[in-house]
Amino acid sequence: MNAPELIWEGERDSGDRAAQLSSIFASGEVPSGVSILLDNSRVDIDIRSAWAFVTWAVSALMLWFASENWLLLVLVPFMVGAAIMQSFGRVSIIIRDSNVNIFEGVLGVGRRLKVPLSAIRRIEYCVKRGRGGSTAWILLNDGKFGRHLNQEQSRFVIAFLLEVLK
Repeated sequence: MNAPELIWEGERDSGDRAAQLSSIFASGEVPSGVSILLDNSRVDIDIRSAWAFVTWAVSALMLWFASENWLLLVLVPFMVGAAIMQSFGRVSIIIRDSNVNIFEGVLGVGRRLKVPLSAIRRIEYCVKRGRGGSTAWILLNDGKFGRHLNQEQSRFVIAFLLEVLK
């Protein structure tokens, strides 16, 4: 199997970063919130966040003031969804039957991505920076996931995928 192309924040990797990521996985050190199961064929990541409390509080305030502004009532479900994801969310990556199966959500509700291992040509780490901070995610070919992962968890997931695809 050919190793996929690694693109990090818009720049194609010449091999240095891939080697660095490979050493992260080989070290055996697992970031907090990450579990490796089933003989290195499954990675589960709890994506709980300390911001969940704030998101729940903002959701309650929005609901409280919704009688004065109907737009707040329309936005409340999105805030509650974010709070639920920050409180109970997880990302699961399972290698099974020559496929990478990715689930990002809570219980059985969330986004799923299934990509055949042989079809993976590119793994990309993307970061969008703005005035309020930055958001990062992982692109596997054209499938996007991992927006709720911290940087250490994202690096580990990419290292895991690169190891599987060797």
